[in-house]
Amino acid sequence: MAGVILLAALAGTLGARAAATTAVLGRLAEQHRLALAEVSVVSRVRSGGVTADGVPVTFEQGGYVFEVRATDVEGLVDLYLAPEQVLRLLPVDEAVVSRRNAMRSQLPPGDRYLSEAQTMAAMGLDAADRARLAPLVTQRARTGEINQALAPPEIRRKDMQLIEQDIAGGDLAEVTVRLLP
Repeated sequence: MAGVILLAALAGTLGARAAATTAVLGRLAEQHRLALAEVSVVSRVRSGGVTADGVPVTFEQGGYVFEVRATDVEGLVDLYLAPEQVLRLLPVDEAVVSRRNAMRSQLPPGDRYLSEAQTMAAMGLDAADRARLAPLVTQRARTGEINQALAPPEIRRKDMQLIEQDIAGGDLAEVTVRLLP
């Protein structure tokens, strides 16, 4: 009798484990499909058809809808090099300047985080702010100034007020892809 109970418990445990494994594999397969669709969209953008003006374009790929922006990095706010007045162009609170300065003081001179997302997280921005700011920032600009002719529309309107502006650009585009709900 004890053997039957033990066997039934073992069968129940194995069934629950199989269901959990199936659920995990399903989530992994979905993440893989999403990643393939995103890579495909980036490849389509890089092969042409999207100008580097920062204006969002919608692409559908693999059943997903993505917002894609190609922007020249000289039109984006550089998280490390931007002077305070340029950093304030970002649609976040005024404390972003002090948080950026605190983040930079914790790094050895010349060091940077590997991605814009890591840098913004180190600046104390939450996931929603990081997602909203991703198409507006870079870590690869030549200077901290902005070329308003290359800036995304969200920055371009505010950028008209800056006295010093960069006139370089056209050499390096940054592509951001965001999954739409």
